[in-house]
Amino acid sequence: MKPIVIYYQSYDTPMEKRAVNLLSSYLLDYTLDYPLVFPEGQTYPGDCHEIHLAHGTAEAHLTKPEEYAIQVKDGISRIWGYDQAGLLYGVVDYVTRVIAASEYPDNDTYRVNPFESPLPDRELRSAPAVKERGIWTWGHVIYDYRRFIDNMVRMKFNTLILWNDHAPVNAREMVEYAHGAGIKIFWGFAWLWDTKCAEVDPETVFDHSAEILELYEREYLPLGGDGIYFQSFTEVNTETIGNYLIADLVTRFVNATAALFYEKYPDIELQFGLHAESVRNRLPYLAQVDPRIRIVWENCGSFPFDYVPKRIENHAETCEFVKEIARLRGDSDFFGVVSKGLTKLDWQAFHHIEGPIALGHSSDWMIENRVERKRKIWRYLQAYWITNGDKALEMFRALRDAKDGNLMITSLIEDGLFEAKIPFPAALYAEMVWDTDGELSEILPRVALRSDVEFM
Repeated sequence: MKPIVIYYQSYDTPMEKRAVNLLSSYLLDYTLDYPLVFPEGQTYPGDCHEIHLAHGTAEAHLTKPEEYAIQVKDGISRIWGYDQAGLLYGVVDYVTRVIAASEYPDNDTYRVNPFESPLPDRELRSAPAVKERGIWTWGHVIYDYRRFIDNMVRMKFNTLILWNDHAPVNAREMVEYAHGAGIKIFWGFAWLWDTKCAEVDPETVFDHSAEILELYEREYLPLGGDGIYFQSFTEVNTETIGNYLIADLVTRFVNATAALFYEKYPDIELQFGLHAESVRNRLPYLAQVDPRIRIVWENCGSFPFDYVPKRIENHAETCEFVKEIARLRGDSDFFGVVSKGLTKLDWQAFHHIEGPIALGHSSDWMIENRVERKRKIWRYLQAYWITNGDKALEMFRALRDAKDGNLMITSLIEDGLFEAKIPFPAALYAEMVWDTDGELSEILPRVALRSDVEFM
């Protein structure tokens, strides 16, 4: 077989290096030989399979952040990115969409190594339908943060909301690793949220604003993240706490506390994680949340906002509700949602972490053992993502349309060993929020044929 040669434009930044290294590792899976890697301008003297990587050039006429274009012509492959992230995502889809199409060519010829002959001519261009896409999780159930972030890249994710009882001792190194992969990290911590929100004393909530700012300055400000995410006392199934309407009280409390932050840190991104069940009939109060704060809604109704992907009974009602909240504060509203229907914490075994931890460091044995414990859960979720995937895609499409793509969608993926395996439902969610206009009949096989995705 002819050697494969990767020609790169630059190998200076972490993301440029990641694009080259990721492509090299993918190709090694097929060929069992390392591809050669040369800078543009240096030429391999013999016959070879050429793959050229570039970003920020006018050649491909790219116009959107994270957009990519792929061209295979006369056996030569070119991958262009609008920016470094676009190049990285182009590398991912070159392997998962272009090479895979040659590996499984819709006939009875299956190739172990698609490079045994020239790849067929192909052109592909794609850009994200949703601006910010990613994962919401508690930090203490990430067991290898590097592999977790590596798999986020393979899913073309760019956002991670990480909730902790205390800032991890190694948080800054995790931020640096994530930024090198084009991923923003938002540190999540409580603004009077707890597992028993109904026990909050409504008479004293405003007394806590200054201590919340002090906690941020002491634990999270030094970490170099991209902002903070918080929850308050909305995760209850009633509209009131004591004699106070939750929607009114939480709006006034969040605005008062955020004012202390903005006074000292005017450019900080604050994300208000809001549980819809206690406020859904009192939306005019939430319209008064400081417009600089991004409201991130969850528990909005049926799947994909329900933990259980089998629950689709109120789908039409949920669609109408998410359209309403997307318009609540106008077209320029900072808006986001947390979808569900993937893995979650085992709340029966939950306990708070009493101090800082070294997040994401554990043994291979521990991870492998836990994968097997989670396999049945993923199998159940997988069955109903296949069954009800059309409902999830319709919901994500409605959200995209409501905000013209300028929103954040993260999904709860907790304690599912995403760092060890990329389960099919997680990959299906990822492709849906990248390509909300895609047909499910095309997205399902596209995801299923990926070599890095596993049926559990």
